[in-house]
Amino acid sequence: MKMKKHVFRRAALQAAIMAVVPLGMSVVAALADQPVKDTSEWPCVYRKVPTLSAATIWDGPAITDTSSWRKDETIRKLSQYLISRRVSEDDADAAVKKFAAGLPADQHDAKLTELFAAVLTRTNEDRKVVMSGIERFHKRQMERAQEIEKEGIQLPPENEEGLTDESSGPAGEIAKLSPKEEKYKWEIRTFQEKQANIPIACEIPQLIDQRAGAIARAIRAEMKS
Repeated sequence: MKMKKHVFRRAALQAAIMAVVPLGMSVVAALADQPVKDTSEWPCVYRKVPTLSAATIWDGPAITDTSSWRKDETIRKLSQYLISRRVSEDDADAAVKKFAAGLPADQHDAKLTELFAAVLTRTNEDRKVVMSGIERFHKRQMERAQEIEKEGIQLPPENEEGLTDESSGPAGEIAKLSPKEEKYKWEIRTFQEKQANIPIACEIPQLIDQRAGAIARAIRAEMKS
């Protein structure tokens, strides 16, 4: 069976556009109703929550002061250690217990509350950096999808003799592409490989929130009231 090369271009373009469209949206809807410049820059299924609130993970004393902890060297260093994703939850829990054991009785709960305030503040700072990075990457991918679309449109048309055998490659892939078509195909492959990283990146904010919750519980467990 024969087919024109422009069919390959159309299929490749469709694959590129489908790769960048958020889950749950049709290609047609994405192109018709959400042009790139107006599309949300948050690509994750996990709902974007700009700031993690204390009430979400904490049932201790109200957090009214989110800055005084910066004056306490021990809390500054410990809070940075606790939110590090390189530190296991068991090691973080042990560090909280050690800190709590060394606190004077009259400052015990107040200092633990201060530690949680530090953890919450640092967590939100970390989340902001990660989420902004995801949005920037997604925006670049959306812009790249438009560039790929334009490149596909600008490929020179084939004459009626410019036919290739559909069965000449695996899974019906068209062989004997022109240099421009070959370049176009590899650009799409590179695009799709990068796009595959987005779901992985989207898991990070959720993991950050889960860790913050675990640390909050560890701190709360050491409080006397």
